[in-house]
Amino acid sequence: MEGKHSERRRFPRRLCSLPVELRPPGQPYPTSCETTDISVCGCYVKLLFPLPVGTVVDVRFSAGDTDVQTKGVVKTSNPGLGNGIDFTEMAPSTRLQLERYLETLPEAEASEFIP
Repeated sequence: MEGKHSERRRFPRRLCSLPVELRPPGQPYPTSCETTDISVCGCYVKLLFPLPVGTVVDVRFSAGDTDVQTKGVVKTSNPGLGNGIDFTEMAPSTRLQLERYLETLPEAEASEFIP
């Protein structure tokens, strides 16, 4: 039987601090924030005032030489800490480039994650 904190993610998270822009529908300007960790299917971003779970966002960031633009949905919201974002729409070529970039980063340990 697995512990209550067992890893359920499809891909390993990598420790990475990247500037990110999040833009919910109807918001004229993006919210700037930073990742704490990232995988090919999502990321965790630091936000003092996180978005509500279920919020759909346009996500934009650079990973090495790759400009990533994708849709995402907020999966976790931790007041004073941030949001877990699931990437929902990403071009296959962008996903491949992001995967290659992430392979150069250290894998995160479970104890290093923000909830």
